[in-house]
Amino acid sequence: MQDSTKIVLASTMSNVKDVECFPVDPATFLAGLCVSMGSDGFPALAKGNGRIGVSLGRSLSEVKKTSVCRTGLKVGIRAAAKRSTGVITVSSYANLLTTTPDSVTVGASVFVAQSGAATPGTLFFQAATSNNATATSLAAQINSHATASTLVYAVANGAAVTLYAKAKGTATGNDVAVAYTDNGGGNIGITLSGLTGGKLAGGADSVDYAVDGQKMYVNDVTGEADVAMTGFSTITDAIYRPAYSLPGQDPGCTFTGIDEDGNSVLAVLVDMAGGL
Repeated sequence: MQDSTKIVLASTMSNVKDVECFPVDPATFLAGLCVSMGSDGFPALAKGNGRIGVSLGRSLSEVKKTSVCRTGLKVGIRAAAKRSTGVITVSSYANLLTTTPDSVTVGASVFVAQSGAATPGTLFFQAATSNNATATSLAAQINSHATASTLVYAVANGAAVTLYAKAKGTATGNDVAVAYTDNGGGNIGITLSGLTGGKLAGGADSVDYAVDGQKMYVNDVTGEADVAMTGFSTITDAIYRPAYSLPGQDPGCTFTGIDEDGNSVLAVLVDMAGGL
């Protein structure tokens, strides 16, 4: 009996498709990953000179080639699990420098406020001009730091910095510790929200961002469908769709994807009539 909750990533659920083969190792371009064109003219997973399609894995060639679905309907794509998150909101940038500068801790990295410009990659952020500008500086410093950037994506929006765990779902390392230290004698400059026990929270081994009719975002590094994160995932022209595999049945847009080796992974289903 057909299981409508599962899809095979090395194929599509519709014969409406355009497939092209590329001379790249299919071990790198696993079925279900979104493929870009690299600066060298060869396919790449990382965001490059535009998305070209979705890998269908190994081609039937005697040499190593990867089949890529350039356009198609009901195309299965690997999906990142829901990430743990937390929010740092700058409520008063001036209060961050009342006496001894305040600090924000992400994991084991302590970022200290300062009035002057901050050098990228250091443990300082600039608290100046406005709450929004201060949040932008803090996010930039977290993302450029050698240690903190391996734990989280930091996305600034107005005066708020949302942290997304890089460890997806409930994987080890998704519960990154986040803290704010007020050294200004009660003059609070930052508030934290969305944390549980002082750590990022909410990660789950499921997908919560795939909604029928909405456009898909792709992680700029991994090639997976992912949550919208400015600077780290890019919107595509692909539209989330349910399968409607049985009369009257709508299992949603999220599925169990079966890869080339028979492994189960999270997946979503999209229409990409005009490509990605």
